[in-house]
Amino acid sequence: MTRGPATLLTAAASLLALALTSTGCGVPTGEDTFSQIPPAEVPFGLAATSTSTTTTTLAPSPDTTTAASTTTPIRLDPAEVYFLSRGRLQPVVIELPPGFSADQVADVLEAGPPPDVGLDTLIEDGLIVSSSEARAVLTVDLDGDTFAEIPNTQQTEAIAQIVLTMISSLSRIGLVNFTIEDELIAVKKGNSLLSDVGEPLAYEDYSALLVNPPLPPPSDVTTTDPDDDSQASSTTTP
Repeated sequence: MTRGPATLLTAAASLLALALTSTGCGVPTGEDTFSQIPPAEVPFGLAATSTSTTTTTLAPSPDTTTAASTTTPIRLDPAEVYFLSRGRLQPVVIELPPGFSADQVADVLEAGPPPDVGLDTLIEDGLIVSSSEARAVLTVDLDGDTFAEIPNTQQTEAIAQIVLTMISSLSRIGLVNFTIEDELIAVKKGNSLLSDVGEPLAYEDYSALLVNPPLPPPSDVTTTDPDDDSQASSTTTP
């Protein structure tokens, strides 16, 4: 097949265009194609060698503060509560909060003796209605019906339980008297005799009923040599 002049011209133009394109987009080769930039003209940081550094930061250990275990003991004060052993009175020390009142002591007395002490009581719940203090004298108001239930032969011991307990437990109290419905009454003393109506009663009025009663005070007796006529043979101070 014979190509005409037009076809040959078109093919030549195509080859020329391809050559120009390869020259414009190609990667230059050879030393003459590169120029070195002086170090002073390199922007700061681009010439530095890249170094990868791994920094591990440990979290601060939490402050572990162990609070000192402190236990503040509750201070208690002793109260002497009197109960019965074969008709005799014996104290049991029971601890109560500081500043306890006569009513608190009455509650302990009415609650009865601890189960492990082998003691009895004549003070029933509800016997002591109330109490009031004035000038070191404690007035105890009794429930008349409950008091009447106590056998007459044992009322001395019942009154003794109250008197000895209140005076021993309450340092500010020195005497006790009794009322029923706020009316002063007479009660039996430790010698089984009736007191006067409203008579204040002391610890000594019932101390003879204790399991270990106090010894009587020695009499002031002077004994001398019977052959010595210069002195009386004996003198007694009433």
